[in-house]
Amino acid sequence: MSVQKVLAAAKAEVDAKFREGANNDTKFGKWFGMNNQPWCAMYVSWCFKEAGLSEIIAAQSKKGFASCDIGLKWFAKKGQLVPTGQAQEGDIAFFQFDDDAQADHVGIVAKNDGKGTLWVYEGNTSGDTKGSQSNGDGAFLKKRPYKLIMGIARPAYPASAPAAKSADEARANHSAKSKKA
Repeated sequence: MSVQKVLAAAKAEVDAKFREGANNDTKFGKWFGMNNQPWCAMYVSWCFKEAGLSEIIAAQSKKGFASCDIGLKWFAKKGQLVPTGQAQEGDIAFFQFDDDAQADHVGIVAKNDGKGTLWVYEGNTSGDTKGSQSNGDGAFLKKRPYKLIMGIARPAYPASAPAAKSADEARANHSAKSKKA
């Protein structure tokens, strides 16, 4: 399933303990063409690219988005925002850590407990609560309260293809149709 491929790409970076080089030097920034910049949105875009789904998050370019604000506005314009409490695996969470009107950070929802907490795969954040949450040094699975969420976007994942029938099922269906004729 497409959602699972996105989550697998995000989890792989967390499991590999990805850490940036000096001055936001990352493979995500190099791939996007904007190295040495805050890279949380490029991490999200890269995960979708790894799943072959860049087109469903192409807010800023065919690769996705590098700006949280541009990404959030694009999903809003497309009518793809959902209430925070309805967040599900594979949705994109935009965070607000300060008092301005722009999204500060972004990640991919791994789990929603339905009680006010999301678990989110994030790049360019800190592994604890002491470092910068919107410009940290690595990829982590973070536990975030709903109150930090500015918006939840639900990408237009392609519908799953129906499961192929086994040879036995195909023969049984053919046989049943033949008997009716």
